[in-house]
Amino acid sequence: MKIEIFDLSFERDFYYIQRNSIVEKITIDNRTLYSKFEKIEESPTPLLVQQHLEGFFVMALPCANHGIIDYLVIEYEKEENNHFFYLIKHLLKSLGITTFYTYESSKPKHVQIFIPRENLRLQEAYDQVEKIEQILEVKSSKRCKILPNKNLPINHNKITLPLKKM
Repeated sequence: MKIEIFDLSFERDFYYIQRNSIVEKITIDNRTLYSKFEKIEESPTPLLVQQHLEGFFVMALPCANHGIIDYLVIEYEKEENNHFFYLIKHLLKSLGITTFYTYESSKPKHVQIFIPRENLRLQEAYDQVEKIEQILEVKSSKRCKILPNKNLPINHNKITLPLKKM
């Protein structure tokens, strides 16, 4: 089912709900990953999105849909002077990316930037993310999360839905 939230549109077969305790533990390459997101094997609905926006729970969607990426997502902790936002905006422009959407994350004081991509295969998405990461490493010491992340299993590449448009 296709759902929309603000300027974003997703078509997914399942979704995740954040729980108060760990619901999954996996070990990969000598690392242990814990997740508080429970996978719900049903298509997300507009009612669920509305409940997410009203704060009843935190909802997330898989980054990929059948190996295709709709959005690259940059998430970082907001700062008072917005310096990092302007750096990212300039960086995206230098890469020829002029369309992106900025939102408040469900994590307190975090910002999410969604970069729309059409029918982008997973490997191509990883390549684009790597290019953005390399430029950010040179330009800033601030840490951010960019999805999809090739170092995580694809089922751990989840996008938490935003709460508010900026």
